[in-house]
Amino acid sequence: MTQLQHYVQSYLEDDALFDSRTSHLHNDAITPRKKTTILKPCKGCALHTYNVDRPLICTMYIMTTSLCKFKLYNQNIMKRKFSNAKKLWKFPTKHHITLHNMAYNSFLKLNRSSFSHFNLDPNFMNNDLVHNQEFSLQELAMNCNLDKNHFYFLYNIFKGNQHSLDTLYLLIIKFLFRDRLIYYTDGSLSTDGTNKSIMDAAWVEVSSSVNDTFQCSTAHLPSSTKAEVLAILTAIIAALTHCHVTIHTDSKNAIDSFNKMGRTNFSQRRIMKLNNFSLWILIHRLIKTKSLRVDMFKVKAHSGHLHNDKADRLAKDACSNSPIFLATSHYSQAPIMVPTLANYGPIDKNIRKYLRHITNLHTFEKLLRTKALSHLFGPTLDQMDKINWELTKDWIVQSCDGSVCSAVNDRHTGFKIKNLGHILPTVDIQRLYYPKLYPDTTSNCILCNSTTASNNHWGLCHQHQTDRLTDYKDCLSVLIRALDTHKEIATAPSANIAVSSSPLSCFDLEHNSSFYILLHNAVPTSLSDLIVRFIRSRKVKSLVTNTFLSAFMDTIIRKYWRKYALAYKQWEKSLHITKRDKRLYRK
Repeated sequence: MTQLQHYVQSYLEDDALFDSRTSHLHNDAITPRKKTTILKPCKGCALHTYNVDRPLICTMYIMTTSLCKFKLYNQNIMKRKFSNAKKLWKFPTKHHITLHNMAYNSFLKLNRSSFSHFNLDPNFMNNDLVHNQEFSLQELAMNCNLDKNHFYFLYNIFKGNQHSLDTLYLLIIKFLFRDRLIYYTDGSLSTDGTNKSIMDAAWVEVSSSVNDTFQCSTAHLPSSTKAEVLAILTAIIAALTHCHVTIHTDSKNAIDSFNKMGRTNFSQRRIMKLNNFSLWILIHRLIKTKSLRVDMFKVKAHSGHLHNDKADRLAKDACSNSPIFLATSHYSQAPIMVPTLANYGPIDKNIRKYLRHITNLHTFEKLLRTKALSHLFGPTLDQMDKINWELTKDWIVQSCDGSVCSAVNDRHTGFKIKNLGHILPTVDIQRLYYPKLYPDTTSNCILCNSTTASNNHWGLCHQHQTDRLTDYKDCLSVLIRALDTHKEIATAPSANIAVSSSPLSCFDLEHNSSFYILLHNAVPTSLSDLIVRFIRSRKVKSLVTNTFLSAFMDTIIRKYWRKYALAYKQWEKSLHITKRDKRLYRK
């Protein structure tokens, strides 16, 4: 039983007692890394256990097996350096973020498995296969994955399906005296809706007349590339020290990631942005520990290659196996703290991109609840699937003048966002913002005077119906020429016929949902589906899409919004409403 006193992290420069005049060294302490970390005693919180002798000290009692220690600066020295520092303050030698990382890794090394829901047995000594095997010191030196006392012992690296681990253990023993190994590896992703996803890995070793095979499976953050990397990792584990290993795989992504990690100038920060970096870190550390020579070659998938097809079949058959997982002690060896997903396992990928999916989902849910967008989505959200949101996002941020950042581009991007959100300054929006300036009556469109003025109407105003239809046909001509110019699929039909038969060519514009979506700077799926019929390359697809959208933006959106805005200004002038009135409205 250990009694712990609770301290709260702070910065000396942020404390009210700190006098910057007493220390010239901290006058430029702007960023947290430059500030002096201090630990202050907590005065009481939810962790507090009442202490009869010293009731004002926040303490707690907990069972501990070990403690994580860190160093402090000498109290007397810090008191001379900072005269206002209190006696109870502690000055750690490391920044508090580093201390958090140390504490987190210490927690993981306590063998609190993140995969307890699979009922894994961490005690490999109960395994008769391991217990009955005895090796000489020379044999243990030939492959560290056989040594029970080594950090890279097989049963220390993986937890989970005992049969898969035992099979790999026997293959390690079998390969003990082979200094040349040739593998064909493959991975597979098996999904059963949204309820179950499992990754399968397998390899075939072909350097001898007897082709040895291995197959296993894993779960958590499923991807086909992760299965490929797991197959490579198990192949590396089976190799003995100083072995020459050749790996043939059909995953170009895996080969590129392997080569990136092998660069001497590849920083730790870039490593942590790689997908499956916990597996890649372990692979390269095993290669270094065993002094392996590893060559990787690309094999074309499903090309009729005997060994590659065999590895593919083994991988797909492994979906019925129980999974194995990387032990917590190994993904905690990453250069910085690795977050876990609901205690199921590490998020070993670019954390910003991973969290972006979650935040985008939250933002999209808020977008669906926006009443102003009901005309864009339809009364029952039936038109939501008619919008390609990925391309819409790319189009909104597309630069209008090719520059990375400019005032002109900012104005155009702002206009796109307002147009998509149906918040352009039409009469109804202005009356909402400035109710005392505008007449409290329903105002019809300034141009046609037949429909209520709103963001839904300005682009469909009857005043310019004929001109708008002519301009829209010109935009479709631009699309046809772009498809003919960049056509990549030989079996695709004529661009003129394809466009004429698509929903884009409905010339009753008031009832054309694709036109309305385009009018508000979104990309309809009818456009993206049409382009896919002609072009494979993602880059060329983007080029054709932006060509058409730019033409639509210039020919229709800007043209008719300017006409509406000009008439609107004249109407405001007749009411004696000026910019100054709006600027001073809330003052």
